[in-house]
Amino acid sequence: MKFAVVEYTSKSGKIWKHQTDKPNYLADPAKEIDPTSFGCYVSALDGEHIPLKGIITGTAAPVSWATVLSRRVYRKFLGHWPTTYDISYLLQFDILMVVHQFSDSHEMVSLLQRLRQHSPRPFLIGVPTQPFGLLQNRLEADVAANIDIRAHMDACDVFLTVVDSTLPAWQQKSTTPVVYMPQPYPVAFASQYAKPQSQKKPILFVAGVTDRPNIALGHKVARKIQVKYPQYSIHVTDTPGHTQDLSGLAGGTFATQAFLPWQEQLQYLSQVSLVINTDYTRTRGRVQVDCAAVGTPAIGADSDAQRDLFPDLFADQHTTADELIAQAIRLLEDKDWYTEIAAKAKGRLEKYTYELSKQRIMALVEKYPQGL
Repeated sequence: MKFAVVEYTSKSGKIWKHQTDKPNYLADPAKEIDPTSFGCYVSALDGEHIPLKGIITGTAAPVSWATVLSRRVYRKFLGHWPTTYDISYLLQFDILMVVHQFSDSHEMVSLLQRLRQHSPRPFLIGVPTQPFGLLQNRLEADVAANIDIRAHMDACDVFLTVVDSTLPAWQQKSTTPVVYMPQPYPVAFASQYAKPQSQKKPILFVAGVTDRPNIALGHKVARKIQVKYPQYSIHVTDTPGHTQDLSGLAGGTFATQAFLPWQEQLQYLSQVSLVINTDYTRTRGRVQVDCAAVGTPAIGADSDAQRDLFPDLFADQHTTADELIAQAIRLLEDKDWYTEIAAKAKGRLEKYTYELSKQRIMALVEKYPQGL
């Protein structure tokens, strides 16, 4: 079956095609496609990544300059693209995963509705981008955004969530079947960077930026651990475009860790002793997935990966700093438990492989018939 992911934009504005010798995680993340996220679906199913805007404006499909100009003028005055652009390229696929994002959701809904008018047509899978905890706040405050995402779901044959705990909330928004399915991950490639505890450095890495709720709690936890174990240094994320509030680390020894490309980030995470990520926005949990691959326990999050891969270390907004500190101390002092936690995470990670992910997608298409 032919598969493609459709997003409104892409890094290059062009179509990216999976190649056996160059899967998404070996592509240029700045100019081609992400090593994780939707690029994983593309490579898992030997597919393509298609930017809708590129189809419309000619960067991903042949369109005359005069047509592009007229479309841009139309959009400038009416606020959306005309629905006359050619979608024949998309109709060749058996499965399309169409990504929802707030900024241009109306364009994706329009595309889905046009695709449904054709017979035969691709099987349409919808999926959101934003972490559910952040997205939920937006939906509660913005009636139009809520209408758009419902329309997106209604136009799909199936809607996916990569966070199991959000399944009931999504199911309330549409009659379209909603299914939980963990995101594919290049397990074998990432696992080559794994290190045992004996080869790790005395570093506590606090992931996340403090403009997200509760991340500062991670700083507080790390600082209290450092008081007990002064040999441990603290590293905090230095993410471009974000300013960190480091007041919770006052008096301690800490350094900022520059934002790294994914492969370098894996190597870095493999060297730290413990990752603290007090993010309670119900994300997929890329940090925790990467940690599982390289053998580094992660505490503090309510992400799907934290619950699935590190079930003994799951946390939520009700988890106290003292509880997190107790987990950390036990991990750092009890080598057997540390090894057990890391091994359990690695074992559970195996079901995220591209091969098994492809099987799940294919089974999904077989299970749910296309809507009218």
